[in-house]
Amino acid sequence: MLSTQRHFKQRALALVCASLCSGGALAQQNSEHIVAPVMEELLVTARPIADSQAQSIALQRDAVNVISAIAADDIGRFPDHTAAAALARLPAVAVQRDQGQPRYIQVRGAPARWTTVSFDGINVLGAEERIFRFDSVPAAVMDSVAISKTLTPEMSAEALAGQVNIQTYSPLNSEGFSADLDVGYGPMELGDGNQERYSGRLAWGNDTFGAVVALSTYSMEQVTDNNEIAYGEGDTPSLFDFRSYQLERETNSAMGKLEFAPSASHRFVLSSLYTEFLDHELRNMYQLSLADAIAGSAEPNSGELIGVPVQGWLQDGDYENSTFTNTLGGDHWAGEWEIGWRVNYTETESSFKLPIILRNQVDPTEFVSLRYEHSNRGLPQVELYGTTFNAQGVPIMGEATEALNQTGYGFDGLVNYLGDSQTESMTYKLDFARDWQMGSVDAQLKFGVQYDDREAGSPGSSSAFVTVSPLAQAIGLEWNPNQYVTDDPWDTDFDRGFTATYVDNEGLRDHLDTTLAALTDAGLINPDEFISPETQYTVTEEVTSLYAMNTWNWGAHQILIGGRIEQVDIVSSGYLNDGEGSYPVTRRSDDTRFYPSVHWNFDISETLKYRLALVTGSSRPTFSQMRAGASISDAGQSVSGGNPDVETEFAKGLDTALEWYFTDAAVASVNAFYRDVDNVLFDSVATIGDDRYNSDGIDRSAYEYETTRNGDDGKLAGVEFSYQHQWDFLPEPWYGFGMQANIAFLDGEFTTPDGRTTAFPGTSDKVINTSVFYENFGWSIRLNWQWRDAWLDDISPDADGDYYWQDTERLDLSVRYQITEAIGLYMDINNLTDELGIRYQGNENRPVEIEGFGKRYLFGVRASF
Repeated sequence: MLSTQRHFKQRALALVCASLCSGGALAQQNSEHIVAPVMEELLVTARPIADSQAQSIALQRDAVNVISAIAADDIGRFPDHTAAAALARLPAVAVQRDQGQPRYIQVRGAPARWTTVSFDGINVLGAEERIFRFDSVPAAVMDSVAISKTLTPEMSAEALAGQVNIQTYSPLNSEGFSADLDVGYGPMELGDGNQERYSGRLAWGNDTFGAVVALSTYSMEQVTDNNEIAYGEGDTPSLFDFRSYQLERETNSAMGKLEFAPSASHRFVLSSLYTEFLDHELRNMYQLSLADAIAGSAEPNSGELIGVPVQGWLQDGDYENSTFTNTLGGDHWAGEWEIGWRVNYTETESSFKLPIILRNQVDPTEFVSLRYEHSNRGLPQVELYGTTFNAQGVPIMGEATEALNQTGYGFDGLVNYLGDSQTESMTYKLDFARDWQMGSVDAQLKFGVQYDDREAGSPGSSSAFVTVSPLAQAIGLEWNPNQYVTDDPWDTDFDRGFTATYVDNEGLRDHLDTTLAALTDAGLINPDEFISPETQYTVTEEVTSLYAMNTWNWGAHQILIGGRIEQVDIVSSGYLNDGEGSYPVTRRSDDTRFYPSVHWNFDISETLKYRLALVTGSSRPTFSQMRAGASISDAGQSVSGGNPDVETEFAKGLDTALEWYFTDAAVASVNAFYRDVDNVLFDSVATIGDDRYNSDGIDRSAYEYETTRNGDDGKLAGVEFSYQHQWDFLPEPWYGFGMQANIAFLDGEFTTPDGRTTAFPGTSDKVINTSVFYENFGWSIRLNWQWRDAWLDDISPDADGDYYWQDTERLDLSVRYQITEAIGLYMDINNLTDELGIRYQGNENRPVEIEGFGKRYLFGVRASF
């Protein structure tokens, strides 16, 4: 952990120094769709929720396209810790969590890959195969965030559900020096760990020059309860998998920005932003293989089994995810023309290192016997016994025990999961705009060009298996993982019917690393052979875009008509592994598409606005999906790998909305949408059907092909209802109450090539986000409830094998009290009802995973000067 912290500190220092020591600076691009208009000064210390709502409503009302927005409070931060948690409050936005923490967002029930991200209007690739992890962006760097649910031609067309624009803080908006500080600390209920938050932002600005630096770090120590279950015939359990995770997670960021406006005709900006997410994960995991019991009987709801082997999985692993984006640009006014230009360099990295010690029992006398109860289809209750053999050698149930035997293993191996992927991209963007008159109608013409040069690659991934214990014994090394089993019991809220203690995984990992080094020196293993060659790839992607659009404003009407052309050239390189060796392969492809759009807005009255939009968009396959590499198994008559022939997803559809701004800083709206989607991407197993992998006289056209394919007839539709209002009509002492609520009814499906109709992964039928708040007399209190219906997680060849997440809800409370105009206290309590995450297979009567996380408490102080 210390090395990763040092890495962040070094990079953050370099970033800030580079930003502040540069000779020239360029100002951020103004986007009429995402930047809040200049607003009158508000008493933000008294009404931070209402004032943020007023700004977000102004963003929505003034936009030419359909957006949902959140504006930060007076110190430029959300009360939520990350962009993922903040975005989860918007209409038709569902959050996907990892061990209780918000990570990905799904807009309108669409897969996460259908949403793209930009910083200050510049598209940025997500570090996880284009997909962006919103938990990597802390609140301290955000000034506002908006989701464009209908794209305009000036936006990149590589989004089907929406584009999220994260607007960073503008120092030119400062008057003199300002400082914002935040310190928070609090306990985690499960595991008795802590969470800490420290952030600071310093800014100085006037009418000509502005500079800002911001640093933020958030860390937490968490224990996660986890049980997983596998089934055999008749819904009879075949495996019980009991786990406890100990996590240390960090979100770090550093931002520097310079803005320079030497005259009214020129503005320049130079900005750098680095964000990272770090996850150090210790896993204690034991599997009871019911299907391999020596004797006994098993039923769906109960069973008694004798001689059940136990397998242990012990892990000390790390995940890292980072984005480093830098933008240089300017805006210039020459006569009637406005010219804007941007140059952006972005690099991302996502990696994991998960060495797992796999422990197998080989002596039947070490096996457990057990009775289980699983009638409630939730957490199984297991009674453990020893296993003995009578005089005839027949296994029988021995004495009862409350503790799992964690030392009775005769074989140890290493399952070495490794993976790493990186992207580098350069973006060059040039925009022209001018106002003109079409008769008596005000109009604005805008056109531009953009070129994106991207390269993505991976040195490969590994799931190698190494027989550690026999190899260590062969060269006389001591190898005894039993010495790392501690007396420290699992910290858990789950009643499993027995107890277990933690293993010192970090000590075991150090021992493993030493052992692997010795085995390498002895020539018994070669770490280079851990990497599967077919997982190595390089993909270059060049995107040349041209767009033109015109907006007319007359009376109560506003209409935008335009289009965008994107030419994409792709070169995919990888390795084909046929079991005899690995051979380089390269595939090239290109695609040109036209993306038209029309947006019409009509002010029915001063408070009522109607919108209608006809839009198009796309979503490209991930880089690993389009890689040219594959692995051939002639023995298994199968091929698995990438698919360089997979096509880009394409959608067309419409939005219609009615928005009622019935009083100041209030809105009630309804929005209906429909998207028709071609070439829907999904992972599947099918027959190859052609000669692409035929070689050496071998016909492989009938082999099974495990890869990414395209489906057809995709449809996504829904209706969103939204309401925001501070109830200023209430008398004292009730004045200060208000509500922010939205509900979405969604439906999505597509057809696989074999004719099966299935839902999109991630589509919930209903998504609800509701907040009730009160702010008065210095207090600002909000109770937030989020709920989403069950959704498909993973598609299987047979519908009965599909995996789903059960409906989930979260109840969170935030309390703030402003002591003075500059200093305030806060308290956040997350997961008040201690909700569980439950995944099932086929139907809710087959739960396959149950996770618990506990409540989280954070107490802190904020200062703004």
